[in-house]
Amino acid sequence: MQLFTRYFPAFSYLDRSSEAEFCRYLVHRTHNSTKRFAVVCIVLMLLFSVTDVLLGDSWLSLTNLARYTAVMCIVAYIVLSLKLNAEHWLQGWLALSAIVIMLLSITFYTSGQYNGRLGEGGPMVVAFAIAAIPIFNLQQKLLLWLLLLSSLLFIKLCTDTNTGWVIFYLCISILLCMTWQRQFDTLLRSQFKAVRLEQQKAETDQLTGLLNRRSFEQRLQQKLAQLTEGQQLSLGLLDIDHFKAYNDHYGHLDGDLVLIQLSRLLSADKKRLVVRFGGEEFILVEQHATAQPPGLLQLPQQLAAQAIPHRASPFGVLTASIGVVTLNYPGHQLTSGELMQQADLLLYQAKQQGRNQARHSVINPLPAGNS
Repeated sequence: MQLFTRYFPAFSYLDRSSEAEFCRYLVHRTHNSTKRFAVVCIVLMLLFSVTDVLLGDSWLSLTNLARYTAVMCIVAYIVLSLKLNAEHWLQGWLALSAIVIMLLSITFYTSGQYNGRLGEGGPMVVAFAIAAIPIFNLQQKLLLWLLLLSSLLFIKLCTDTNTGWVIFYLCISILLCMTWQRQFDTLLRSQFKAVRLEQQKAETDQLTGLLNRRSFEQRLQQKLAQLTEGQQLSLGLLDIDHFKAYNDHYGHLDGDLVLIQLSRLLSADKKRLVVRFGGEEFILVEQHATAQPPGLLQLPQQLAAQAIPHRASPFGVLTASIGVVTLNYPGHQLTSGELMQQADLLLYQAKQQGRNQARHSVINPLPAGNS
């Protein structure tokens, strides 16, 4: 089983969560190209119908009716898929492809009956068309190739149609396409991994591993958009007390170790957004129920409880001050800059009143009709 899965990059190259993220990335990236490919297929099927008519076939022959049905299915799905999410959109294209293959199998049968022998060209064109579908990975295309092969085996074994060397050449074509598709799947995932790594480097603070200031704005907007009725969003600006004196007394290496230790404390809650704002300042964002006080208010007490020695501080241990502003639903009342300004003012008040404490303010909803 392991040998089987290793052949398919979708099962072996990335972990499960990364593979799901890659699928969403691929759907977004190939959304328009998949539609363009579908349009090309429609044009080709209509051209084949015109060619058959010029060679003496009827517009309403079973061959052409099967092609018309396939065209209508593709057009209908393109229209209906506009409102589907990425996962359902992909599943829909896979089901549609299977339906089109079955309809084209009818054209192979009728063509073989009409000409006295089934030519190799039609099935091979379909096999290469499957290989060219940009949205599917190797195992999905393999299912479609097996469906195509099964339909031709059915025509060969259950009808009197002369299939000649069609199945042999189709198997060779599928094997070649599988080899190419495996390399392509690996290349796409390798590229995705590299892009994601570069993005993480650009958005992550190298010392602490936290998100950096560059990535803060987008993440905050996502949090604000996710805010629902009965919830609040709290944004805190935390600053380590007397940190310059700590660096001067213990050295910058120990100061870096303290920043790493603090970042782990702040990130203990996985639902909390933690950003290193610069130096010894951190931005923290969390969502919580309206009746629940912000967990950010407990951070100065939690840091002091770590009892990290700080002889240059009047407290004797490392402490921090934080200003926390809480925004009620809906979350679009203030911009991120205004929230930061409020939190910065509260942080200043905490420092003016002795440090090692939290200052908190709640922004109530605006009356209806006001902005």
